[in-house]
Amino acid sequence: QGDTAAALADNDQAAELARTTGNTPLLASILANSVRATANAGVANDKRYTAALEITDKLPATSLKASLYINLGQSAGMLADSRSPWLERANAALLAAEQTADACGDQRALSYALGYRGRLYAEHGRIEEALTLTNRAVYAAQASNAPESLYQWQWQNGRLLRAQQQTDAAITAYRNAVVTLQGVRSDISIAQPGTHSTFRETAAPIYFELADLLLSRARSQQTPEATRQDLLEARDQVENLKAAELQDYFQDDCVTDLQNRTVRLEEIASHTAILYPIMLEDRLELLLTLPDGLQQVTIDIPAASIIAETRHFRQLLEKRTTRQYLRPAQQLYEWLVNPIRKELQRQQVETLIVVPDGALRTIPLGALYDADSKQYLIEQYAVAYTPGLFLTDARALPRENLQVLLNGLTVGIDDFPPLPNVASELEQIHSLYEDSTILQDEDFIVSNVEGALQKNPYSIVHIASHGQFSSDRNETFLLAYNEKLSIDRLEDLMGLSQYRQQPVELLALSACQTAAGDDRAALGLAGIAVKAGARSALASLWFVSDEATTELIADFYRELANPQISKARALQHAQVKL
Repeated sequence: QGDTAAALADNDQAAELARTTGNTPLLASILANSVRATANAGVANDKRYTAALEITDKLPATSLKASLYINLGQSAGMLADSRSPWLERANAALLAAEQTADACGDQRALSYALGYRGRLYAEHGRIEEALTLTNRAVYAAQASNAPESLYQWQWQNGRLLRAQQQTDAAITAYRNAVVTLQGVRSDISIAQPGTHSTFRETAAPIYFELADLLLSRARSQQTPEATRQDLLEARDQVENLKAAELQDYFQDDCVTDLQNRTVRLEEIASHTAILYPIMLEDRLELLLTLPDGLQQVTIDIPAASIIAETRHFRQLLEKRTTRQYLRPAQQLYEWLVNPIRKELQRQQVETLIVVPDGALRTIPLGALYDADSKQYLIEQYAVAYTPGLFLTDARALPRENLQVLLNGLTVGIDDFPPLPNVASELEQIHSLYEDSTILQDEDFIVSNVEGALQKNPYSIVHIASHGQFSSDRNETFLLAYNEKLSIDRLEDLMGLSQYRQQPVELLALSACQTAAGDDRAALGLAGIAVKAGARSALASLWFVSDEATTELIADFYRELANPQISKARALQHAQVKL
């Protein structure tokens, strides 16, 4: 929690108790942890380090002793620079850990001792020695069947080879790290209790660094096919991260289930393009899939600049009384769309499918603005989004005789205000589709929704109610009359028809919101359709005008009634009209 003084006070009290009881191994552990607490705060404490080291030295050669040396070595390494005694202390402690692990036959501890020593050498420019130690760490981790350490040293190996500009060897090392990591993915986000780290925070750098290498190599390949293979693999590595991130968010295998049942969004229709932005530390890579192939466009804008501009854009979009959002809208258009605009025009693209990542998931890209034509992106193209190409069922479904289940709240519930225009919204949709059912206010209860979905194969489930999407899936819900509908509960309800021949074509959610600046919250928005078994979702990113929503939704469904118009085009027409 960042309270170093309180942590040390507790450590010291615990150490005194350990001394009183004569528990030397426990005392050594407590003292080593106190050293880590000071190191985490950037404070060098010779007295604590010396005390911990002296007691550790006296312990017999066991796995505990090896782990204590590793702990002390890491702590010293956090304080080390090329001129300080802490560098030598770190190296000596890790060398002692290596010798102890070797003596007691603990290959797993040996892999950590060697790996951290290799990392220490790498941080101080001794790349060849770091490579030798890291390779030994890989072998030790393999010998002990310890994938949770193996992936780290394979990753470190890739970074070191990259530093030596051995691109092909580095790519192989990164590939090995990704394969190993996939096997322990479910353990990664809980590996460090109390840190609240997500799988993405822990593991995303591996995927993006591998994608970076592949995208860089693609530009120098000698044949078009070699270039294409590198681009596809780079995209697929980011896709693997997206799928793992959704699984981490939902804490179940719904994504795997979906991947097994879907057709990949790969071959696209005429007049359609897929835009796959990959934000890297030093640049933006745009992968553009067109009916005639895959293209790569590189823009020298670092990810940090794109994220900052996206955050700014999102905040200004919610200020209804100004047009301040236009400047970031223009800037994002320049970065994301302008570099591919001529190609889109040449191929007469009408629908743009975007696979956003990170901060880009939190904004409506249709609101980007082209200063030259004085048009928003939504005026130029129908825009659709997918959380991942592997997560999209691209098969077209017939839309004749659609059955629609309409659910909504007009009254205030608890702290949530009334939504008076919802009644008109539901009624207008009902008038467009004869085969539709309305569950409103006291009729919009979970048991009624369950009964309706069991009875009829609804193509569209529309919910006009308050909803919240959060980085915490347990705080993500839709509001029914009698309770909050969690993602899990919604999955149960939608699952009643999930595996039928005609799955739910559209889950529409109006009056919902996601937290600004919360990239992970958007997983709930995009992923709720994935988890609930719907083919697609339409939702608001924040609270919008109740009156405007009613008008937009009515026009959308009016357009959707025409089977020749796609959902993306139907939404585009409604947005442009409004």
